[in-house]
Amino acid sequence: MRARTAALDDVLTGSHSRRLFVDVFHGSDRVLQGLEMEEWELEGDLSQEVKLSGSATISYQSVSGESLVPSGTQGVLSPFRARLLLTMEIQAGDFTELVTLGWARLSTVPAGVDYWADTRYGKFVVASFVKIEWAGLEDYVRRRGFRSPEQPPSVTSTYAELRRVTGMTVVQTVADAVLPTGITYDTSSGGRLKGVQLLWDNLGCIGAINPAGQWYGIPKAAGDPVGTLTKGRNGTIIDVGYQVETDNIYNCVVGVFEDANRNPIYSVAEVKDGPLSTSGLYGENTLQYTSSVPTTQAAADATTQSLLTQSIGGQTYEVPITCISNPVFELGDVLAVSGHTRPLQGRLIKYRMTNAALMDVTLEVQRTFG
Repeated sequence: MRARTAALDDVLTGSHSRRLFVDVFHGSDRVLQGLEMEEWELEGDLSQEVKLSGSATISYQSVSGESLVPSGTQGVLSPFRARLLLTMEIQAGDFTELVTLGWARLSTVPAGVDYWADTRYGKFVVASFVKIEWAGLEDYVRRRGFRSPEQPPSVTSTYAELRRVTGMTVVQTVADAVLPTGITYDTSSGGRLKGVQLLWDNLGCIGAINPAGQWYGIPKAAGDPVGTLTKGRNGTIIDVGYQVETDNIYNCVVGVFEDANRNPIYSVAEVKDGPLSTSGLYGENTLQYTSSVPTTQAAADATTQSLLTQSIGGQTYEVPITCISNPVFELGDVLAVSGHTRPLQGRLIKYRMTNAALMDVTLEVQRTFG
């Protein structure tokens, strides 16, 4: 969860107001501070390569005739040069606290217009109306492709390679690991960002960027809850969705392989007991699998059994929730839901927040069978 005080946690459960501001940077130079956003939208999605996105409208009162509408590569809000630091202000009575939401690349200016006034001294801009869109800092990595096929110069440290490939600060959140041999980075569009996620995969993580603009790893295995969403009279939850989907829950895996002499090897792994038994009410849902790797019966049997275990033990489902907006939530946070009809906790994988009082979040919940 984003850094905040204990007092803010209490304020966010009651009546409060929120405002979104951005500081605009060109390189390391802050060229505009405290620019308030209107009609804004902020989204996060852990499944996307670039995990943060958003848009806003800006109504700017000119101080000395300056315009905020960019002209080509020039201008304070030119997408060719501007980075944004997003900050949310929370107010309740005399209480005020700022929450850093994160850094973004200003990617698009879909609309902009200046309003002018004629004076005895000439014609001057008195106001600017600008619409902007932004994307997370991963976008810089995505846009910067490899110029030729490339391999890691050293395989001794995944973190060292992440720092080399991204050119950014990387925070160590899990133990380091050596790299497998044979990695070659793709020269296709977006290949550098795909390579970065491949490196995070080697650490058992999903790579993301924290509010300070640093890469960090979100472990794929969800940990303990770091926060609670409460349903009920004094809670923050308005609605909890529910769905059941069974198409991707396989209780039988059929593998077809070949030995060193190209003779076929067949292997079957199935659930024989419990509610997912192939002979039970659920019926049989078969996954067909082929690979050139197993070349013995023992290896084939181990492969199909592993796939069956992953299918049954690794199943998750998504729970959409509408709740009072809370800017301290981050992608990857494990949240518990209190006051629901059944115990529920899951990893936050999506959110959508606007200047409205409510936000939408999606939790990825581990499926249990019994």
